[in-house]
Amino acid sequence: MSFLWGQTFVFRGTVLDEQTRKALDYATVQLFVDGQIVYGGITDANGHFELLHIHSGTYRVIVSYLGYDSTEKGMKVTGDISAVFYLKPSVMALNEVVVTASESKRATSASIVDRTAMKHLQPGSFSDLMELVPGGKSADPQMGQANLIRIRETGKTEDISSLGVGFYMDGISMNTDANLQYMPNSTSAVNATSTMSKGMDMRTISTDNIEKVEIIRGIPSVAYGNVANGAVIIQRKMTESPLSARFKADKTSKLFSVGKGIRLDGNGRYVLNADLNYLESKIDPRNSVKNYTRLTASARLDGKWLWNERNIHWNISSDYTGSFDDAKRDKDATVKEDSYKSDFNSLKIAGKWSMKFPAHLWIREVGVTTSVSQQWEKMREIKSVSLNRPAAIATQTETGEFDGIYLPYNYVAQMDIDGKPLYVTASARMRLAFPLGVLQNAMNMGMEWNYQKNLGEGQVFDVTRPISESLSTRPRRFKDIPGLQPFALYAEEVLNLPVNRHKLAFTAGIRLQSLLGLDTEYKMQGKIYPDLRLDLQWNLPVSNGWNVAFSGGLGWISRMPTTAQLYPDFKYVDLIQLNYYHTNPDYRRINMMTYKWDHTNYQLEPARNMKWEVRADVSYKGNRLSITYFRERMNNAFDDVTYYKSLAYKLYDPASIDGSALTAPPQLSQLTYANEYNLDVYSTLGNVMKVRKEGVEFQFASKRIESLKTRVTMYGAWIKTIYNSDSPQYKASSILLDNKQLKYVGLYNGDNGTESQAFNTNFMFDTYIPRLGLTFSTSAQCTWYTNRRNLWNNGVPVSYIDQSGETHPFREEDKNNIQLQHLVEKYSATYFERTTVPFYMDINLKASKRIGKYLNLAFYVNRLLGIYPDYTLRGVLQRRTSESPYFGMEMNLTF
Repeated sequence: MSFLWGQTFVFRGTVLDEQTRKALDYATVQLFVDGQIVYGGITDANGHFELLHIHSGTYRVIVSYLGYDSTEKGMKVTGDISAVFYLKPSVMALNEVVVTASESKRATSASIVDRTAMKHLQPGSFSDLMELVPGGKSADPQMGQANLIRIRETGKTEDISSLGVGFYMDGISMNTDANLQYMPNSTSAVNATSTMSKGMDMRTISTDNIEKVEIIRGIPSVAYGNVANGAVIIQRKMTESPLSARFKADKTSKLFSVGKGIRLDGNGRYVLNADLNYLESKIDPRNSVKNYTRLTASARLDGKWLWNERNIHWNISSDYTGSFDDAKRDKDATVKEDSYKSDFNSLKIAGKWSMKFPAHLWIREVGVTTSVSQQWEKMREIKSVSLNRPAAIATQTETGEFDGIYLPYNYVAQMDIDGKPLYVTASARMRLAFPLGVLQNAMNMGMEWNYQKNLGEGQVFDVTRPISESLSTRPRRFKDIPGLQPFALYAEEVLNLPVNRHKLAFTAGIRLQSLLGLDTEYKMQGKIYPDLRLDLQWNLPVSNGWNVAFSGGLGWISRMPTTAQLYPDFKYVDLIQLNYYHTNPDYRRINMMTYKWDHTNYQLEPARNMKWEVRADVSYKGNRLSITYFRERMNNAFDDVTYYKSLAYKLYDPASIDGSALTAPPQLSQLTYANEYNLDVYSTLGNVMKVRKEGVEFQFASKRIESLKTRVTMYGAWIKTIYNSDSPQYKASSILLDNKQLKYVGLYNGDNGTESQAFNTNFMFDTYIPRLGLTFSTSAQCTWYTNRRNLWNNGVPVSYIDQSGETHPFREEDKNNIQLQHLVEKYSATYFERTTVPFYMDINLKASKRIGKYLNLAFYVNRLLGIYPDYTLRGVLQRRTSESPYFGMEMNLTF
């Protein structure tokens, strides 16, 4: 193909329904050269399109529209031309209206949710999409707490589960590793919303501007790093689209969104997408702390053009997300000062650029991506503190003996947590191809650098007026904490080999990760952690409508520690040596021995997961069955590791003070004292958690039954999850003897953990009647059983430590010692028995109706009907009832 760069032409046309001759608005028109899109656009409300600046040459024109067969023809451009395209309604096109997630056809297991499925689901935030993943179920919105993602999980899960899932939006990672928002000793529900070292809060992600989501449950490409459990790939709208508005209301929330994709030139090379979304959720009118408000806004400018046979694509985006709740108070509270306020604001600017080269060159594509994200997070709690006894607090910030202060019986405390996480990313990638006969060989290479730093003032409060009398922390500035610099290099080889009519595809990749800028004390400093990932897929020859593929994968994926995990706060322990409370305030004295030590675990390393899976994917004339068996093993997940300290202090005898002779606070030098030790157990983060996952995921999607206009989809999973730690644990007994702490600490070697299982299946019947503009679905979500058990341990320590720090073996006769017997942990007779909850089912309904040209109405009801049979547990009858239905409705306008 040759171009006459001095002259261009115009391609005009109209797209119509072949039967009714009705104009098809927003049909897609694309011009291809050698399999690459070089020009494109969509029709207007009258079915017209106009592509400007078309160079002379021969093109392949494809016109497509949802619910119609695409049409294709060749066209030679030597001047201005026009054409009319007629599209035919098609049963095959009808079958592509999918309102559930579809399984990826690649080697690794993944769920793909497109725009049609999202519209039918009527989500309020990203967390609602997890209903469509095998093992997922519908759930009422929980906007009063952080919505954390769980992939291949059942039962009570640990933070590593959500922390290990990476989120990518338009190819750029969404990072939360510099988040330090946590309010120590808070008595409110505030920390339920904290995501510190827990991963992405899905409440912050609006779904209204998303075109497609891929939720990778298996082994992601090496292009996706710093993950341990999976990845979520979000692709937002980048094409021209009509002005659309959405209004949604349910039992607790109201949502409004508006957006449009604007073509800035004649042939659609430049498109601007802009959208705005507002959500307000009032979960519990009695507790305003649980309410949630979200505002998101986005603008994305996308550009494409052809230069010297090279396709250039660039994108610039800016995004704002805010949650700005005013001061919240309990209307029934007797103290009007009590309030809690939380603000979150995020501004992100990103840019991407790529160039695709002609197919005959060995270099196929290069690209770079950069982004800068600044967040402003602030928690403020004001609390009226009332004491019923004298209480004191230490104010010193270093180890030593100091006088503390007595707190007033009534005061108002304020604590601010001021965080300003900054995230900077830069990445570059390259795609190469080296065809060798029938062997198709491609290589992907890239590098990625991130900078994560919290610039906030941190914990700000008056140490003389703590928010709790038991507060043991001190103010800490987040900006003093070093920033993290994760760096990675990766390379991936993709081979495709046709053998007769068979097709073999093999992918092998390696990702090298390191954390730059660490102090030499850290074990991770200067170390490179390799992740190897392999995938193989075998496609059998297509025969008589049968399409069969087998695939499998093996991979190691790692999750780096976060800022909070690498740089925990200092540990403070304040031991009272003298507490002399005189009726005359001038004669009072509280003396303390304060210990401060670095709480950092310098041996911390990335959590590493080994995953493997095998899959079978069978299709027959529009019917498809996919089954995946997986196993995962993580031996060094993050969890608390215990240690003990024996802290010496002086216990002064207040009886030696003659209160009637005092003219000033008592002098310590004139008092008698005894040397005492405080023996206690503390914890820090370590690589001590073991995670075992095993399961079967499946999905069957039938061909739409034409006479009923209905498709049947069945998907679900059996999942077993084991969390345990067999590392030695120090434990202190809570028993007090003679009103004194037990003088010993036990060391235990037994397993501590849980095993959970669940088996559930969702049956969905969705019906699409285009003549009526009606789509509705009924789903029966069946949980066949769930069970849980605590892993066995005998509760007997292997040794114990006395107050001087000396270790002694724990003997059989020690079980009868008046003090040591309390180190033996006692369990109920049923503590280690498996608890099983049998079958129950919820039936949900969703429906949408197109009214006229611009309006679409939809509603849904979760738990329209619940079936919860009674069952017997350990001889006791358990009666169950379904929760009340949860319903909502929405209106969509499209102009």
